[in-house]
Amino acid sequence: MKTLGVILILLCAGLAAAVSVARPASSGGTLQATVGPGYTISLDQNGAKVTQLDPGTYTIDVSDQSAIHDFHLTGPGVNQSTDIEGTGATTWTVTFANGTYTYVCDAHATTMRGMFTVGSAPAPTTTVAPPQAAPVKVRIVSTRVVKPRTVRLSVTATRRVSLTATLTKTGKQVARAKATGTRVTLRLVAKTALTKGRYVARVRGGGASATKAIVLR
Repeated sequence: MKTLGVILILLCAGLAAAVSVARPASSGGTLQATVGPGYTISLDQNGAKVTQLDPGTYTIDVSDQSAIHDFHLTGPGVNQSTDIEGTGATTWTVTFANGTYTYVCDAHATTMRGMFTVGSAPAPTTTVAPPQAAPVKVRIVSTRVVKPRTVRLSVTATRRVSLTATLTKTGKQVARAKATGTRVTLRLVAKTALTKGRYVARVRGGGASATKAIVLR
């Protein structure tokens, strides 16, 4: 009976060791990945920016809040991304190994990016450039000639900027006006009455410009 008891104890010990070996690696926790709605991208854990992690398996809750950005995560054994055109929430399960990982918006990769290290890899030292605002777009929505000397322009801009409008004929400036805003009306008043011919209205602001031809008959 003693021999049988010893055998049972050894069998139980062997089974326990086998179970211990077969046990999967524990989860590394949950990360929060966010891109948009502005020109921002981040990867956090418990409210703090991720700079270094232990190797292991992690859950990433991804929130893509813009139809002009994506969240693209790459590194050893990992290549996950959302769609640039799409928005919404998704969840990834990834396994991080020793090394450096990078996350970017592929549409704005020079300004919207970050990185972190896993395990014994040295901490990243690259300085991430601050997000930059999207380029301004200016549009002349409509023109109206108020004789004898005035042309009115209805102008829009994608963000609030200082706008300068000019009216020229055969390359010579005949009127000029300024305004600030995103939707403005500019009154171009010439010193003398406008005569028949082709005029060009041009609006500049925030590094952008728009032109429209005006023909008086």
